[in-house]
Amino acid sequence: MEKKSQEIARIQSKIITLLCDGSLKPSDIFYNHTTMRLKLSGARALQKEYENWEFEPPSMSAGNMINFMRKMTFPYYIDKKRLILFTEVDAMFAKLAGAQGWLDGK
Repeated sequence: MEKKSQEIARIQSKIITLLCDGSLKPSDIFYNHTTMRLKLSGARALQKEYENWEFEPPSMSAGNMINFMRKMTFPYYIDKKRLILFTEVDAMFAKLAGAQGWLDGK
C-alpha cells in the first residue's frame, strides 16, 4: 500500500508541475493525497491539457467509490452527473461495458 501511495504522490506532483509553476498545491486539484480523484477545478485544468472522455457515472454508493479508489491509477473526476476519465484504455472499457459494468469488472 505504501508503494501505491508513493506512486500516486509522484503522479500528482507531475501533474501539478505540468499545470503551473508551483503556485498550486495537490489539495487544489485532488480530493486527497491517497487517490487520483480530482476536484472540479482540477478536472477543468486537466481537460484543457489532456485528452479526456466523459460518461454517465455509476451510482455514487460507498462501494462504488471504494472500487474507484482502488481501480484508478490515473486521474478521474466523478460526481452525480458525470464521470471524466483521462486514459484511453479506461475510457474504452467504460464505453464497452458501461461505467458500472467496467467498475464491476464485467
